[in-house]
Formats: sequence, structure tokens, C-alpha cells
Amino acid sequence: MKKITVKGKDYNLRNLGEEVTLNELAKISHILEDPSTDFTEKWLDVLSILGSKELVEVITISKFTEAVQSVTITNIQNEIQPRIEVNGRVYECPIEEGQLDITAKDLSKIEKMAVKGGAWGHKAFALIYKDVELTDTEHYTDAHIEHKAKLFGDAVNADVAAPVIFQLSRIILDHIQQLVDAQSSAVS
Repeated sequence: MKKITVKGKDYNLRNLGEEVTLNELAKISHILEDPSTDFTEKWLDVLSILGSKELVEVITISKFTEAVQSVTITNIQNEIQPRIEVNGRVYECPIEEGQLDITAKDLSKIEKMAVKGGAWGHKAFALIYKDVELTDTEHYTDAHIEHKAKLFGDAVNADVAAPVIFQLSRIILDHIQQLVDAQSSAVS
């Protein structure tokens, strides 16, 4: 938590991943990816989520820059947690040598989420972490994934979610490039 003082009044700004939920991370990602807004407007919207609307109304340019520089909510260097517990249930994700080890079926569902646009990371996170008490059939239903995305939304923080979402993004991009390369060599 960072304290920002503007005109003698203190405002709190949540600037660390442990202080931000998966739902808030999804909103922030959506804001920052929106091509229709300018850089300053994006960050004012982000600061209203992490701080307050009142802060956004009074923040000076110098304090604005300081606030933006202090935000470190997506530490993608954090180690991916192989298991998390939410509301007394255990969820596990497949990891091999510190990296996500997902199936082609998982990747296909995640690609569909990403193509739809909007904030897809929280749903992909919900897909990756499987309830150890359910069968694969139950796990892959859209209703179950939606339920877990809502469940995880306020229970999981950005420190846990960001490294997973970042790796999933990288996996998707690498996979698409490999498929393009494979298709090109098959046609030649």
C-alpha cells in the first residue's frame, strides 16, 4: 500500500499484487488493452480501481507519475503455485519444471476465450486450476469454468494469477507460431 499526499490529504493506493484480486487484475488488463483510450485516461481508470475516484479527481501530474511508477501488481517473475485452496477446496494446475504443462484441449479452450476478446485471463486461470475432487468431464463444462472464475475472482490475488496468465499468453503465441511454421513446411 502506498500513501499519496495531495494538497495535505492522504490517499491510499494498492500498488502490490498481494493487494489486488484476480477480478481487479482482469478489469485493469482490459483497461490497459483498450485501444480507444489514451495512456493518461487508462491510468486514471486504473488508479480509480487501486485507489479511489476522489484521488483521480485531485491528483497532480507529479503525483500521478509517482503513482503509476509505484504500481507493481503483475510480478510475472513469481513462481507458479501448483496448488491453491479456495473455500476449503483444493485446485491444482499441471506444472513441469516450473512451467505450465497444459493439454491441447486446454489450449484450444483458452484460445477460444482469448479470441472472444475482453478479459479472458480469469477464465483461463479457472480452466487451468482443476478441482481435485471432480472428473475431467465435470471440469471442462462452461458452467463450471464460469463458476470457478467467479469463485477465484475475489479469493485469488494478482501475485498468484499474473504469472499464470502471462505464461498462458506466451504459450498461445508460441503455439500459433509453431502451427504456422508447421503448416508452411507441410505445404512446401
